Amino acid sequence: MRGSNFSSAAPAHFPVLEARYGPLTPMDSGMQSRVYSTPGGEAVVKVYRNHQGEHRTEAANMRRAGLGEWVVDATEADGIEALVLRRFSGRPLTREDVTRALPALRTQLAALHQHREGRVDLRRVQERLRRFRSSLSGYGLSDLFEAVEVPLDQGLFDQPAAFCHLDLWHDNILMNRESGEVLIIDWTKAAPDDPLRDLALLKTGTLDLLPADESLSAALTFLPDQQPATLRRYRAYVAMTTLHDLYWFLMNEPYEFDSQREKKIPRARHVLARLPGE
Repeated sequence: MRGSNFSSAAPAHFPVLEARYGPLTPMDSGMQSRVYSTPGGEAVVKVYRNHQGEHRTEAANMRRAGLGEWVVDATEADGIEALVLRRFSGRPLTREDVTRALPALRTQLAALHQHREGRVDLRRVQERLRRFRSSLSGYGLSDLFEAVEVPLDQGLFDQPAAFCHLDLWHDNILMNRESGEVLIIDWTKAAPDDPLRDLALLKTGTLDLLPADESLSAALTFLPDQQPATLRRYRAYVAMTTLHDLYWFLMNEPYEFDSQREKKIPRARHVLARLPGE
């Protein structure tokens, strides 16, 4: 998700890290971390805002996702936690990049979702919905809630879980425009969940850079099959992901909530109208 509690222009004061890797130059910042480049641009250092072991978690998640070659070190120094990565020569996806990135994304996500583990935690799904309802009940979203709650009550969410990225918005997908190589970054939220939830996040966070019909057509190519039950479950996760996004903006960046609502609700309803419900 978007957000910035760090100033990307702030200088680095990390003597131990700089003794190892050279002077660090600020590159980018977000709500949870700040990224610096090393001299020559051969590596990047991701510094986390909170001391919660996220550097080790993200390194482990990247290795589990088959991206261990990008991990240089996960370390604690200068009073901070940091993940050091090989630098990827790419940029976040733009609307112009999405179609070209689709084949690589399909391959990478299909491989990721092969790692099965347990089952979807239905209590967490129910807890999220309660939280969303408590904050969004006055915004005319009954159709989105119904699109989630009916299949949830019918047991459609009771599925095997797989390893998922769970934050597939376009700033977390980099592409080298020359080679076409694609790299998914920011693995702090990765965990076992329904792969269709991951694919719904990809739809609302990245594929919706495309026009509505084109976005949905592209999204359906990621599904494991086109069976009615799969389409219903995917439809439900698109609705839930939209509710999650709106909740996030309301709680974190309320000044953007109205503009995001104008963008996201029509896209969600476009999906609800075209995929089978009950």
